[in-house]
Amino acid sequence: MERTSMTKTLKGFFERVPRVDFSYIEILTKPTGIIQHAKFNIPDYHHGYCLDDNCRALLLFCKAFNHLEPKYRNKYISIYLSFIHYAQKSDGTFRNFMSFDHAFLERIGSEDSFGRTIWALGYLLSREEIANFHAIAKEIFDRAYPHMENCESVRAVAYQILGLIHYLEKFPEDEKIQKQLQSSCQFLMNEYHAAQDENWNWFEEVISYDNAILPLSLLRASRFFGNKELEKVALHSSCYLDQVVFQKGYFASIGNTDWLKKDGSLSDYGQQPIEVSSTIMLYDELIHHETGINCPERVLQAFSWFLGINMTGEVLFDYQNMACFDGLEEYGVNKNQGAESNLSFWLSYLDTINYIHFQ
Repeated sequence: MERTSMTKTLKGFFERVPRVDFSYIEILTKPTGIIQHAKFNIPDYHHGYCLDDNCRALLLFCKAFNHLEPKYRNKYISIYLSFIHYAQKSDGTFRNFMSFDHAFLERIGSEDSFGRTIWALGYLLSREEIANFHAIAKEIFDRAYPHMENCESVRAVAYQILGLIHYLEKFPEDEKIQKQLQSSCQFLMNEYHAAQDENWNWFEEVISYDNAILPLSLLRASRFFGNKELEKVALHSSCYLDQVVFQKGYFASIGNTDWLKKDGSLSDYGQQPIEVSSTIMLYDELIHHETGINCPERVLQAFSWFLGINMTGEVLFDYQNMACFDGLEEYGVNKNQGAESNLSFWLSYLDTINYIHFQ
């Protein structure tokens, strides 16, 4: 789509939705935490809760802190942080999935949910205006610390890197966290060099889920340490991902039908909102690095995916419910409106609003 058409589409959206509206997030949120799935536009209790989404929700409300009334934001930050606290076992590990009747469904949660927890807690701790929740966030973080070195999922490590950097903004003299950050960065570097070849600049032999988080984490770490080697790998992988997801002339994330495997073909369907959120964060960071990419344009293109500038031309935002649909499938839009999709939408909104300068 031409830039003038994209600008018109974006202008129309932000005139209709000029500020954050978490009314649908409220519907999904119960006193225990946020329900992970929806059946159309109602919470689907069959699937209960998960740590992943409560961490995403905590991150969202912390990012939106200055957009929200104090009583309102404190209520929801408390709910999501309480779920995280309850999900942590005495040894510092976490459970992820919990049924609607409050029974945890596994002995230990995924590494990715662990990494997301570190990210959310680190971000909260970096925000001085949320100091009333720092004591419990620090206690949970410290209890989790011994398990950070055990992460072997590249995404878990990337989430962890983001959280550790935020933590060090608050506690810059913490040497053990500095060492853990260095170790986590080296892990991603090793994974990249093991998978990379002249035609494949990536960290695994498949490009799958929440992809932009991987180069994003190393880019932020490269600025934190002033490390050019980290930046080199992060830029190579960022540019490679850019060529993949914008090859059609608009944002088209890798579908979850079969992902994109090394020497394989790109899956078009099963495109999900979470990819938009992490992609926007990536280009927001790339502005600080020399790439030749028009990063503000990429941010607007990525957000426009929600508004119908995508491979099917279908809008994924439901103005009636102020909610986001779950993705683009071969049959069209997935009309469910789950937590991950809606949290990803509003995280994308918060990062995009700074780039909207209509005349």
